[in-house]
Amino acid sequence: MGRHTPALVERIKSKRLIVLTAAAGAVLVTGGTAGAAAVGGELVGDPGNAASNAAAGPPEAQTAAPAAPSSPAPKKDDAAQQKRDSATKQANQAVDAQAKESKKQEKQEPDEQPQSSGGGGSDLTPSGESGSCEMSMYSEPQPTASGEQFDPSAMTAAHKTLPMDTMVKVTNPDNGKSVTVRINDRGPYVDGRCLDLSTASFTKIASAGQGVADVDYQVVS
Repeated sequence: MGRHTPALVERIKSKRLIVLTAAAGAVLVTGGTAGAAAVGGELVGDPGNAASNAAAGPPEAQTAAPAAPSSPAPKKDDAAQQKRDSATKQANQAVDAQAKESKKQEKQEPDEQPQSSGGGGSDLTPSGESGSCEMSMYSEPQPTASGEQFDPSAMTAAHKTLPMDTMVKVTNPDNGKSVTVRINDRGPYVDGRCLDLSTASFTKIASAGQGVADVDYQVVS
C-alpha cells in the first residue's frame, strides 16, 4: 500500500469509529429487542409456552378440606324452659300443700269450738231471759204442747214458760260446749229442772249416760 497522508489517516480512523459505534448500537438494539420479546413471550403468551401449558393440562383446583362437623350448641331455650317448668311444679306443690293444710284445719275447728245447732246459734245474739239450772233428756216419741210430734233427732227442748219457737242457747260449763234449741214443748215438771232437751241436742253437750247436767241458758234471736 502507498503511504497515506496524515489527514487521510485521520479520516479513515473517524470512519472506522463511526462504523464500530453503529455496529455496537445495532447489537444493543438487537439484544434489547430479543430480551423484550422473550419477556413479552412469557408475560403475554408465547405460542410455544401456550402449547406447553396446554400439554401440561389445566392447573389442579385447590379444594379446601371438609370442615369438621361442629358439635351442637347447647340449647339455652330448652334449659330456660326446664327451669320454668321446675319452678311451676314447686309452686303448684306448695299451693296443694297449703290447700290440704287449710282443709285439715277446717275439719278440726268444729271440734275445738263449742258445738251449737238448732237455729244457727253462732249468728244469734242474746235477747232475753237467761239463767242456770239442771237440764234433763227425754227420748220417747209423743205429741208436744205445740202440736208437733216429738222427734228425738231434732234440736228441740221443753220449757215451762218460754213462748213456743223461742231460740235458747244452752251451754255446759263443765266442757264449754253449747247447743241452740227451739222450744216446742212444755216441761220438765221436776223440781230444780228448767229444760228438757231432745236426745240429739242433749248429747251435743253432755253424755247420754248422765241423763241430767247443770247448764247455763240464754234466750237468743
